[in-house]
Amino acid sequence: MSKKCKLDVTHLGTTNKRVLTSMAPSKNNENNIDQSNMINIIQLESPVKPDSDKKEYTTIQLPNGLKALLISDESSSEGSSTSEDEESVEDTGESGSEAGSIPEVTHTSEANEKLAACSLTVGVGSFSDPINIQGLAHFLEHMLFMGSEKYPKENEFDAFIKKKGGSDNATTECEYTTFYFECQEKYLLTAMDIFSNFFIAPLLKKEAMTREREAVESEFQMALPSDNHRREQLISSMAHEDNPAKKFTWGNQVTLRDSVKDDELHKAVWEFWRRHYSAHRMTLAVQGRLPMETLKEYVIKCFSGIPNNSLPPLEFPRFDQPFIPEKFNKFYRAEAVQDMFLLEVNWALPPVIKLYKSKPLGYLSWIIGHEGEGSLTSYLRKKLWASGLSSGHSDGLSSNSIYTLFSITMILSDAGKTNVNEILKAIFSYIKMLQIEGPSERIFKEVQAINEIDFRFSEEESAVDNVESLSENMQFYPPIDYITGSELTFEYKPDEISQFLNMMTPENANIILNAHNPDDGVPYDHIEPWFKTKYTISEISNELMNELKNITPYPEFHLPKPNEFIPTDFSLLPEDTPVPKYPQWCLSTDVAKVYYRPDMKFRLPIGFIGLHIVTPMLEESKENSAMVLLYLKMLQVTLVEKIYPASMASLEHNITPSERGLSITVYGFSHKLNRLLECIADGILNFNNNITEELFETYKKMTHQMLTNLNLKVRPLSRDIRMSLLLKKYWTSAEKYRALSDITLDDLKYFSSQLFKEVRVHCLVQGNFTDEQAKNMCLNFIDLFKYVPLSKNRWPKILVYQLPLGEKCCRVKSFNYGDKNSLITNYYQYGPATIREYSLVELLLMLMEEPLFDKLRTQEQLGYDVSCTIRDTFGILGFTVSVNSQVDKHSVDYVETRITEFLNSFVKTLEEMPDEEFNDTKQSLIKIKQCVDIHLKEEVKRNWSEIESGEYAFDRLEKEIKHITEFTKDEVIDLLKTCATSDKCRKLSVQIEGHEGPKDTSKKSSEQLHYQFLGRESILVNNDYFIKNIDAFKENLTLFPPSKIV
Repeated sequence: MSKKCKLDVTHLGTTNKRVLTSMAPSKNNENNIDQSNMINIIQLESPVKPDSDKKEYTTIQLPNGLKALLISDESSSEGSSTSEDEESVEDTGESGSEAGSIPEVTHTSEANEKLAACSLTVGVGSFSDPINIQGLAHFLEHMLFMGSEKYPKENEFDAFIKKKGGSDNATTECEYTTFYFECQEKYLLTAMDIFSNFFIAPLLKKEAMTREREAVESEFQMALPSDNHRREQLISSMAHEDNPAKKFTWGNQVTLRDSVKDDELHKAVWEFWRRHYSAHRMTLAVQGRLPMETLKEYVIKCFSGIPNNSLPPLEFPRFDQPFIPEKFNKFYRAEAVQDMFLLEVNWALPPVIKLYKSKPLGYLSWIIGHEGEGSLTSYLRKKLWASGLSSGHSDGLSSNSIYTLFSITMILSDAGKTNVNEILKAIFSYIKMLQIEGPSERIFKEVQAINEIDFRFSEEESAVDNVESLSENMQFYPPIDYITGSELTFEYKPDEISQFLNMMTPENANIILNAHNPDDGVPYDHIEPWFKTKYTISEISNELMNELKNITPYPEFHLPKPNEFIPTDFSLLPEDTPVPKYPQWCLSTDVAKVYYRPDMKFRLPIGFIGLHIVTPMLEESKENSAMVLLYLKMLQVTLVEKIYPASMASLEHNITPSERGLSITVYGFSHKLNRLLECIADGILNFNNNITEELFETYKKMTHQMLTNLNLKVRPLSRDIRMSLLLKKYWTSAEKYRALSDITLDDLKYFSSQLFKEVRVHCLVQGNFTDEQAKNMCLNFIDLFKYVPLSKNRWPKILVYQLPLGEKCCRVKSFNYGDKNSLITNYYQYGPATIREYSLVELLLMLMEEPLFDKLRTQEQLGYDVSCTIRDTFGILGFTVSVNSQVDKHSVDYVETRITEFLNSFVKTLEEMPDEEFNDTKQSLIKIKQCVDIHLKEEVKRNWSEIESGEYAFDRLEKEIKHITEFTKDEVIDLLKTCATSDKCRKLSVQIEGHEGPKDTSKKSSEQLHYQFLGRESILVNNDYFIKNIDAFKENLTLFPPSKIV
């Protein structure tokens, strides 16, 4: 596929979690508006916006040079905000109903709240790191959150934002750094004042520096197992010495502690801030439902005090070849962490930032990454050499002011491993075809038309996502193109396309093979110094190079055909269409029930169709549970040529397993959505006719690899263990891995033939459809399969065990022998619950989240990632506290005791909490739940979760809000004591222990995936505390009855 979205290519900043700290320039900001500043404000051109965007945009430049984009959302039909009450200062990826984090922004259909947001981007990043202190830009990003001269109290900003129902974050890129936050609108001015003082007069205290260094190190350790990051750093090592891409942008204890004295580091932090954090290099975007003049006053009041040093950015060298040819134009074999075999071909091309109007590489990314008929991907799939392909470039290390790194990346099958040279020939044959054919104006206009349709009918983003992307765009585009610059293609310039295409030659290519277990026996004789990736370098043989240079287009290749999925009918439902408050069923049969709600709020030609197909087959055996994963992988492969054009036309589809069956969803422009659903149905009906023994064996192996790689990550492994301990029927990834080994093609065909026979289908249709369309689309799909109604006694029942009183621990060694990361997750079980109890746990976690992070991460530096999460495990309520640490820093025992000690002490914190603070937090949680849906997908996501869970509480948020208003502090304290700190608690600690020391290469991380249970044997420890046999532990437990939180 083509790379269409921005990727994180260097590193993430701290997420919602900061330390604060003292010593700053002697400057005080009293926030009094200087009237002369008002006179000297420069009005800049307003950006072009989509027709669907009702917000008002104004661009100004302050006297200090800072450019600000003001976004007034007063036209919002859901009401407006006032500043009257202004005060002074993955866990993701969980399936079934087991999900949630605090605070998650959710919404109610009658809500009138919106979060305001602010983002500031500074035109400096890691490329400006001094060579002797690499990672300094990233370190400063962390340090700026440690307080300012005006607001020196530790953790003040983060605490304020969290209590006001918001979040904050920052990211450091190669040439810019972005800081942003969201909060309730009435607190926007105070939040902006605290935030702006990071840039006016930060403290950057030396004593805080030593602590935050630990956070940067922990962040780096969490990134170490990522093959993408490892590959990026390997490519960086090929750069010229004076190319800033050569630098180690993350920073760690080596660069920030071992290689520099504390006094020197402290001085360097200040020097970097004074040199680069100047107002004339800053761009700001702020959004809220406030009058434009009010937003303008806020910005002038808060940000005029940022100093301007008038110094230009550092001048980076310009290179004809940014990477050393003798290093770059080679064949690299590099060790991978994951069980995979990845092939990547890279070209170092000129920078394209200034070519945004024509986007020549956007065209090439689109056409090389195409997966339809006649494409490179289609050829490789039919050969069974690769499962897919991505092409293009992302931001940061892949695209900057010095160069662009254009990549073609694919995961190879076992057959592909032995045909790497043939795959390289196919790549260059396809490129040769493009060079001979030349740029196609028809294809350019098709891509341009899709982008224009997407832009014209674009759905609103959250305020924080909007301001983040815009403040970054403001660094690169003129004011009129702040919005359109990254979204639209204005000019067709075939000469530019050809210029870049002609640079993509075999002689200019860099080739990397990433393998977990290399099959060619070539020894690794190099080690990349930062991520410790082992690799070897070889020449591309003369014979192969000559073949690649003289290759001709294969007859299988041709340009993509016109896209049948591009919508042409954008008509909307009549304005007098009745709209129920919540989805209502418009059809009910013995097989299906269809829920429907038209959209009259967003008024866009967009819709959603979802079918939850309930079947008992998936819970019948671990073989079926494993087979459905293989089935879905192969179904996607058989569908891809037909439906890839739909994804290019912004039609989304998902076919995923749920705990009770399968979910099929489609979302996008309503005109073509049913056509996409028909293509999916056709693929399901003809599945057995479209698969072969060779295809089966290829994707069986790839499913094995997928399951192995899941277990190499601590979070999926931790969840697997927790769920296997809690559920009567649950098969872990390790069990599915072993079950898959004995499955045959005949087994899969039989499974496929039975999967849709005895079912119950629950459907949801929302958006730009009539009720008749909703019924007909669902009935047409259902009628194709001739379903037999699912009898009540065959309905899948998911049963959860009650944990025993007291504490139990399941400690398992990580499967990744080279990974120091540990994960300690303490689960506290409440039991069957109603919406009222669920809301009470939410309130507890909102009160607890920021103090938990401040204590365990900021003060004690146990790990970079500290969180608390609500858990609805199929109707059984609980919550978790998790800390991601490193085994060489803290033992899992120690981390667990610190979690326990925090919860014990937090009881006293709650008892001493002033009523005003408690009530403020209640109100903030209510405001979060009253936030309006900003696009249809948010409403759909909420309603679809009710369909999948079978709870159908579409009015859940209204009930939650009602309950939250009634809660007392004593109820929260009693809940915490009962769940976590008294002898009534039912606690399960799941601990994944990392590996200390260098990787043991004699061990295979993926070998059969058998858990290695750990636990102390001591007369000082209750030896029943440790669980070392999951089945034996569950034998004497009591099952809860089937439960729903309603």
